[in-house]
Parts: sequence; C-alpha cells; structure tokens
Amino acid sequence: FRSPPRTGVPRVTAKLALMADPPLFPYDIEVDAKDTDLVLLGKASQESDRRVATDIVRCLEGVHAVENRLKIEPDAAHGLVAERDKLITQLVKERFEKSKTLQSIKFDVKTEDGIVILTGATRFQIIVLEAAQAARQVPGVRAVNTDAVRLVAGE
Repeated sequence: FRSPPRTGVPRVTAKLALMADPPLFPYDIEVDAKDTDLVLLGKASQESDRRVATDIVRCLEGVHAVENRLKIEPDAAHGLVAERDKLITQLVKERFEKSKTLQSIKFDVKTEDGIVILTGATRFQIIVLEAAQAARQVPGVRAVNTDAVRLVAGE
C-alpha cells in the first residue's frame, strides 16, 4: 500500500481557513487546486475582502501560489444573509409550535439581518415575553423586536 503523493495544501484546509475569517464567512468561496497552486472562485463584496482571501490562503503551509478569481459584486453577501434569515424564521416558528401557548397566538414571524420581528395580538404581555425568549434561543438571532405586537383587552 502506497499513499498518494501530497502536493500542495488540501483544498479543505484552505476552505476552512477562509470560513474562519468573520468578514469572509458570508461568502461561498470555492477553492480549486492546480499542483501546489490554489485557485479561489466565487464572489466577494469588495476588493479588500478579495485581498484578505488571497493573504489567508497564501500563508498556509505548502501553498506555492494563489490565483484569485473572485469576482467583485457589491451585494455578494446579501443572498446568503437572506437565506440565513429565512432559516432563522423557520426555526423560530418551529420553536413556537412546541409551546401550546404560542401555538394558539399565531404570531407572524419575520427576520431581517438576524433581527426577529414579531407581529400579532395577545391579551397578556407575559406571552409576548415568552415568544421573545423562545426566539432568542435560536442561533443567529441578534435581537427580537416586539413593537408590532398589540395588547388587546379580553372579551
């Protein structure tokens, strides 16, 4: 049994290094390999992010050269933020479904840039608090806005 010859840096190592950088995390940067050279493919919002991606990969042991083919698109991260917000909304709704109280209220849930916005009506402020606390437990939620929830008098 002979192990295959190791040439350059594994693409996975480079991809993990890019994902570990918070400003680059929102971008879906693909890493391709040509011998000891790595090629970066995908989109970034600004030239500075493009340069940082090159610098991160260039510093990895075994990298000979980096060919950066990232295209600059000012709203490159926006689509990913929208996907994340959709997922957060889904997770908050699932959490509400697990509570008999919150099931009966049927709050409308929307997420914008990690901020959960609740709308609807209830008789008790404590239920609004329960909803906000449930939403807060979902990973990625940065804040919970309940300004649009109306308190209504009972029959």
